Amino acid sequence: MHGVLGILAALLCSVGAEAACGSCNGCKTSSACATDCGETKTACGTRTVTRSQYVTETRMVPHTSYQRETRTRMKNVTRRVAKVENREQTYTVNVPHEKTRTETYKVNVCVPYTEEVTYKVQVPVTTQVEQTYQVCVPYTEEVEQTYTVCVPKTEEVTETYKVMVPYTEKETYKVMVPYTEQVEQTYSVKVPVKKTREVEYQVCVPYTEQIEQTYTVCIPETTMTKQTYKVCVPHTEMVQQTYTARVPVKETVTQTYMVRVPYVEEVEQTYTVMVPYTEEVEQTYNVRVPYTEEIEQTYTVQVPMQETVSAERTVTKCVPVTTMRTVTRDRGSYECQAVQVACGGCNRGCRNGCNDACGGTKTVYKRVHVPNLVTEEVPCTTYERQTTKVPYTYTVTSCKTETRTRKVPVTRCKTETRTRKVSVTKCRPEQRTRMVKVQKCRTEERTRDCVVTKYHTEQRTREVPVCKTRLEERTREVPVTTYRRENRTKTVPVCKTRMETRTREVAYCEMAVEERKRMVNVCKTREEERTRDVTKCRVEERTRTVPVTKMVKETRTRKVPVTKTRMEDRTRMVSQTTCKTEERTRTVNRTRMETQEKTREIKYTQCVPEERTRTCNVTVYNTVTEEVPEEYTVCVPVTTMKEVQVRVCKPVTTEVSCGCCK
Repeated sequence: MHGVLGILAALLCSVGAEAACGSCNGCKTSSACATDCGETKTACGTRTVTRSQYVTETRMVPHTSYQRETRTRMKNVTRRVAKVENREQTYTVNVPHEKTRTETYKVNVCVPYTEEVTYKVQVPVTTQVEQTYQVCVPYTEEVEQTYTVCVPKTEEVTETYKVMVPYTEKETYKVMVPYTEQVEQTYSVKVPVKKTREVEYQVCVPYTEQIEQTYTVCIPETTMTKQTYKVCVPHTEMVQQTYTARVPVKETVTQTYMVRVPYVEEVEQTYTVMVPYTEEVEQTYNVRVPYTEEIEQTYTVQVPMQETVSAERTVTKCVPVTTMRTVTRDRGSYECQAVQVACGGCNRGCRNGCNDACGGTKTVYKRVHVPNLVTEEVPCTTYERQTTKVPYTYTVTSCKTETRTRKVPVTRCKTETRTRKVSVTKCRPEQRTRMVKVQKCRTEERTRDCVVTKYHTEQRTREVPVCKTRLEERTREVPVTTYRRENRTKTVPVCKTRMETRTREVAYCEMAVEERKRMVNVCKTREEERTRDVTKCRVEERTRTVPVTKMVKETRTRKVPVTKTRMEDRTRMVSQTTCKTEERTRTVNRTRMETQEKTREIKYTQCVPEERTRTCNVTVYNTVTEEVPEEYTVCVPVTTMKEVQVRVCKPVTTEVSCGCCK
């Protein structure tokens, strides 16, 4: 707005300067005239000229700033209030009743009996069978050769071996037999005791403070710096290298080698067979027979009890307080003011179209703000906290311990010793003989020609390219950024809290320990000594004659066939063992289970449902809406007058030299 007004003032000044001069016949130029039209010019040496010039002025301008104010308003808050009500409740209880019934049950009884069983045994039978086999016979060229032969020589050697012989012994062992004893036991019970204590607690009350904070700003500045660096430049050189080479040479060598030629012999072998047989042994075993007893048992029941307790709670309310505050407001307005501006020229010489006579003025209207500062008192409402104590009652449920007795069926077991006959299978060793084929080998020496490659060493030279590097120094421009630190300050609102200590009464429950006694069934065991038959084995040493074959070296001569062999068919007698199946019979003791019916009386407990009523406390929650004060921050505008430097274009009159008139 100020810029537009300045431009309009400059235009008006320029128009006024041109209109100040009238059109005269005697002047060379209409703009250089110093007198009105029709007057006689006495001298044309100087003239008065009006020019525009910028001048700096100080003006008062209204300035609006915003100031933070903390205000309080009422806010609706909904909360749930607990209320205890007494209601009647119907519940079902199962009442136990003892009854007796006769029960028929079945028992499986073992009945022994004897049975003849047929079984099969595989009996070995050895026969001589004729076998045809092929032999490789050498022929063509016969060369006499001396060789060493290992001739087998069989000797009878007496050998000692060990046998495990079974025998029966009576063994004494110990058994842990369980039994029950009644022991008096002391136990502790915790009984609740209600107490009240005063507790101090702290509340955080918030408030805001304006703190001036200093912070540091890093301003970056970049400069170009010359940097010297080194570069490794690679280049290749040819270097003479001496190396060793291995040159292969082939030679023919005669080699002697040994060959193992296989052959088969028949040897008689003694082996042991375990022949099974069955024996009946009487065995003693223990059986646990169950039976039921009724025992009186003491148990504890927690019976609930309700109590009404009175207490006080602190209620805080916000009360409005109205105070008067002085406020300054600007109730000014904008007005249009008429300003007289010089307007020169006549009908033929004016540029702005003014119809007035030469050297006249004209009226211009402009909009100007007229301030009107009014000071008045405004009512301000604040809220103060008022704390009151309100009494209230609440219900506390506690439990009372009661001791009761009941009969409980307990199942126990008693041990009974019984006997039974068990079939035990044992084995006895038997010595038997059989013919076994044994494959053996004899060693023969032979020769063959082999080609062997040998190496001899030679020294040779060659040129090898080697890559090397040299260091070169170069320069470059690198941008370096440095940071300049500046310390600045700012005002920061900080929310703080202060702690306030308050007290209240709290109900708590403590547990008191009481010692009581009761009878408890304790299961114990006692040690009993018993005997049983145990089968063991003892080691016995025996002797037997075993054929041992040893190899005896003999030097012989033979004609060795070279290059070819022919196959011949021959026959020999071989021992072949087959098994023949035989049927045999034996008597076996067996047991079968027979079912027998028995009766017994059983006591059982049957629960009969009964409907009962009781009064219980139920907590009901009601929704209550309350008005709670809330603090909030408002930005209030404050108008002040501020000095502003403005550049204004104003007309200035000066004397200027002028030329001669005709």
